Amino acid sequence: MYAGLAVVALLAASVVFVLLADRSLRSPPTIPDVLRPTEAPVRPARTQPPPAVIPVTPEPIVIDLPAAPGPVERPLTPTAIPVRETTPARYFLVTVQPGDTLAAIASRYGYGFQEIAELNAIDDPYTIYVGDELLFPNRS
Repeated sequence: MYAGLAVVALLAASVVFVLLADRSLRSPPTIPDVLRPTEAPVRPARTQPPPAVIPVTPEPIVIDLPAAPGPVERPLTPTAIPVRETTPARYFLVTVQPGDTLAAIASRYGYGFQEIAELNAIDDPYTIYVGDELLFPNRS
């Protein structure tokens, strides 16, 4: 019961403070002159509508180019364009994989190991390494 009375007393005190003690809430706030809006200048009323702007289309430009005399001759049949013949590559590359030997790679492609060694400047004992690229002649 005392709690309810305390709440009512607190609300009453707040209303009294707002209405009596805090006079700034009842008066309008003061705005500095710098922040006050200025009045817009009065513009004179127009008596006539603005003149209409009518776009002017320029005259077309005519260019006389000399034309070839007589009718244009066209071939009666389509002209065949020769096809460019590509020559096969003279060489191809083979990359050495793990476990490959020069003799095994050469025989796989139908060559002798000495022929491939000579072409790739590999000397005796014909050592090759994984990732090496060997040049082979193209026989086709």
